[in-house]
Amino acid sequence: MNPPSLVPVPEAIPAPYWLFILLENALFLVHIVLVNLVVGGSLLALFSRGANSQSPVRPLAGLVGGRIPLFLPIAINVGIAPLLFLQVVFGHFFYTSSVLMAVYWILVIPLLILAYYGAYYYARRQEKTPRLARWILGVTTLIFLYIGFMLVNNLTLMMEPERWIAYFENRGGTFLNLDDPMVAPRYLHFVLASVAIAGLYAAWIADRRIKQGQTDHGPLKRRGLRIFGWASLAQLAVGSWFLLALPSPIVRSFMGRDMGKSLILLLGVLVGIGAAVSAFRGKLRPTIIQLAVTMIAMIITRDQLRALYLKPHFEPSSLSLNPQYGVLVLFLVVLVAGLATVAYMLRLAFARSIHGGAQ
Repeated sequence: MNPPSLVPVPEAIPAPYWLFILLENALFLVHIVLVNLVVGGSLLALFSRGANSQSPVRPLAGLVGGRIPLFLPIAINVGIAPLLFLQVVFGHFFYTSSVLMAVYWILVIPLLILAYYGAYYYARRQEKTPRLARWILGVTTLIFLYIGFMLVNNLTLMMEPERWIAYFENRGGTFLNLDDPMVAPRYLHFVLASVAIAGLYAAWIADRRIKQGQTDHGPLKRRGLRIFGWASLAQLAVGSWFLLALPSPIVRSFMGRDMGKSLILLLGVLVGIGAAVSAFRGKLRPTIIQLAVTMIAMIITRDQLRALYLKPHFEPSSLSLNPQYGVLVLFLVVLVAGLATVAYMLRLAFARSIHGGAQ
């Protein structure tokens, strides 16, 4: 079986391909921050809830765990747009990989609904029924980790048509890309990023409350920054593992053969180290700024990695163009309005977080 023959013929697109890739990456940045808050917040809340009532990490349970029901639906809705843009350009790869793992992939939807109810129960009942709330939070966290793992499987499988021939031995939709050496480090990198951003969020909320006179939040701010710092350093180690797990030609592209790709990756690594150093020094604002630069660099690198994997099979520039700019403009207007609404909701939510409002 010739793997390239398994790649479906793509449809024509309504606008230049680079516009959809740009929009996908820009909106993915917003989406992944929210997802990191959900997954990392769940992990930190679960860990802190299990700590002794006098433990200095215990306040994290309410601070980050209580906001999961807010961030989760917004993360899902914001994630729809980059998924749509991904499907416009790479749909013939993404749909195929989704079919190969269809059973696990379709389970994401009911499990996500169940996880939302679990997160909501925890946020509302963590003090009234602490033992049950902790168990429910544990199940909810496992669901979030499952969904992340399935997404990593799908996004790696779509880049490797060579693995699609597994369908002829497994036609039940239960194939997972477990033999790919980059799946484990890519997934672990995501989990560590979630912990880091959740820690930074806790530090930011604590800092805002300190400025409003709640000086007892100083230790919580330092704790959140330390969580970010250590998780970021762990990401560097896992990131090195991830890089070395890639095929040699791709590794060389990021290690000097392609200067543009190498410089962007280097920028992300160096600024990421700077963010960790700033966090350990207790400097919140520089940490946030450097994190933003790091995430932008890494999202660009992620896009470049996908392009390198798919290059033997597909070039986005080869897509046929069937202009439909009127429909596209209407879609973008609705998208901007939706994002503005989301931004307003987040602003209100952060204001409640800062003032310590009810969950």
